[in-house]
Amino acid sequence: MSAVARIDTATAVLPLPAPLHLGAMTVTRREYSAVQVTADDGTTGIAYCLSREAPMTEIVERLVAPHALGAETDDPAAAWERMLRGSAIVGRVGLVRRAIGLVDIALWDIAARQQGAPLWKLLGTGDAPRAAMLVAAYPSPDRTPRAVADEVLRQAAGWSQVKISRIPDPAYMRELLAILNAELPSTTGLVVDVGFGWPDADTALAEITQWGEPRLAWLEDPLLPEDAAGVARIRQGSGLPVAVGDEVTDPAVLQALVEVGGVEALRLDVVAIGGITPARELIAWAAERGLPVSGHVYPEVTAHLGIQVETFARGVNPYDPAPSFITEGPRFDGTITPLATPGLGFGLDPAVFRFGKD
Repeated sequence: MSAVARIDTATAVLPLPAPLHLGAMTVTRREYSAVQVTADDGTTGIAYCLSREAPMTEIVERLVAPHALGAETDDPAAAWERMLRGSAIVGRVGLVRRAIGLVDIALWDIAARQQGAPLWKLLGTGDAPRAAMLVAAYPSPDRTPRAVADEVLRQAAGWSQVKISRIPDPAYMRELLAILNAELPSTTGLVVDVGFGWPDADTALAEITQWGEPRLAWLEDPLLPEDAAGVARIRQGSGLPVAVGDEVTDPAVLQALVEVGGVEALRLDVVAIGGITPARELIAWAAERGLPVSGHVYPEVTAHLGIQVETFARGVNPYDPAPSFITEGPRFDGTITPLATPGLGFGLDPAVFRFGKD
């Protein structure tokens, strides 16, 4: 029997070459938080996330790690319950749940490594290639719709979906969507990510009517996910498929979106929702209702869950520097195939994440 002996954290800050504008947010850098959990037999597990400028490592150290130490590593679900109950007085959703998610993912990594098996085998999701969505472009006023469309089209071949962000200029969006609808391969769906950028359904519908008649695989995160009724109104009023769920930490919020009837797919952030343990339950719940689930970032982890995976272009890209510190990991070629390597099957560059060091 093995138990958690140590939990170390690390933070890395990587600048972006240009600011990204998504909804009401402007992103000038990517800050990542990571954990390394060590069992008393020496087996280690890892996880990382976008901190979104929150003090994630401090929350792990002060509010979550004390409840995970000593937990048995062959039962991540029991450890998850222990962490949730131990920190319940300060937060069962929000940042604390994200911190629990980091440790939970690392514990699943350990459990699989100790069995000498890839995580997908423990989870029973198989190793078939996963459908994948490529985050292809973030439009900006300093680039023409033609230039942004060309960026998307250069990358689109082989991907089942490509995603762009909304820019709050209806004329710009109308031109950009017209180009992409005309020139994207017929096998590639187009997603527009609003990033919670509209305050209400009326504002959303008024703007969407100015986009012409776009063909979208879905409209993503048009409103805050807690506004399930507003999301349903957008779906009904625009006729566009809708997917919602990025960054949600409360499963009840995602379930309400389904129950109100406004979504064609759930977006699932495996860290934010609290890790692999609650993600499995939510995926099963959605499957019972015939609803597809699409992962939000962290493709190296999401690939093991048997759902659609979201990724940025591998290698150097202007939107996500994570590939610069990910070692090994799944294959990306329009679909994503998890490997047979034990555990999660990827590593974190020790020159970027210095666990246990100042």
